[in-house]
This record gives sequence, C-alpha cells and structure tokens, in this order.
Amino acid sequence: MSRKAYKLGFVDFGSICAGCTSNCCKRFYAVLLPEEEELFKDSSFTLQTPKGPVKCLGSHSGAPCPYLDPSGRCLVYKERPLDCRAWPVLVYIDFETRERVVYLDLDCPAAREGRIPKELIDKIVNVMKELDLDDEWLERYTLAPWPNNLVEITRFKPAQQSR
Repeated sequence: MSRKAYKLGFVDFGSICAGCTSNCCKRFYAVLLPEEEELFKDSSFTLQTPKGPVKCLGSHSGAPCPYLDPSGRCLVYKERPLDCRAWPVLVYIDFETRERVVYLDLDCPAAREGRIPKELIDKIVNVMKELDLDDEWLERYTLAPWPNNLVEITRFKPAQQSR
C-alpha cells in the first residue's frame, strides 16, 4: 500500500530540530490516518472527540512516544505517521465553509522563531492540498484536543469540491 505519509518523504527536520529541548515527541501525539492504524496498533491509544474516536501515537498520560529513544530520536522515522511528518503544519476542516485550513503550530520553537524555511512549509502545504483526506476523519482530527497555539497559513477547498 502506498501510504499518504510517503508523499511527505522529503520532510526532514533533523537539522532544524537538533538540540531542541522541547522535544515534541515527549509532549504531543499524532493522530493516525485510518491507513496507519494497523501499522501502529500495538502502540497507539484512542482519544474520543465529539465526532467519534481517533487513534493516536505519541505522548500519552505523561509518557513520551514509545518510539522515542533515550537520546530523543525517532525509532520509526522512515515509517512515521503523516501527522508526525507534517508537524508543525496541521490541516483542519472549517466546519462552516468545509474549507481545509492550514495552520502552523507555534508550540514548535523552530516555527515560533521562524527557523523553518518558508520553502519547506510551502512544499508541505502543497502536498497537503493534494491529499485526499476523508471529511469524517478530518472532522475528528480537528476536534482532537490540542494546545491551540496555531497561526493560520492558508485555506483551500478540497479537490473534489473545487471542480
């Protein structure tokens, strides 16, 4: 199966994240796409949203992501979920307009300090625009509890709506 996450295979925050003491994998979780749930079934947990459950991977109940090694590196970096690859870029759904809303999460020190090249953010956004994300899943993703230190980057209509 060709996972959607592989479309972000070019994303490598290694040099940007090097030396970061905030380590997102110790503080946050990633919401898994339905196609990723089986791959991470032994290490995922479920969160309830007003629209239904989502499967997640990462920090939970005070514990860091189970795939984080003692030095702070990801043990499944090449297989990591879409949400891990894209963060600090997130795509939510606007429940009124049905547009996709792309945000930059300023809980990431590199995003907050402007250390992520605009070209990289733009490239991630362009891939996200092309992904066929299920509306029902996107609604649950949008409603999953998150710190909400977000800045809107852009909005767009999904491909099937813009025709």
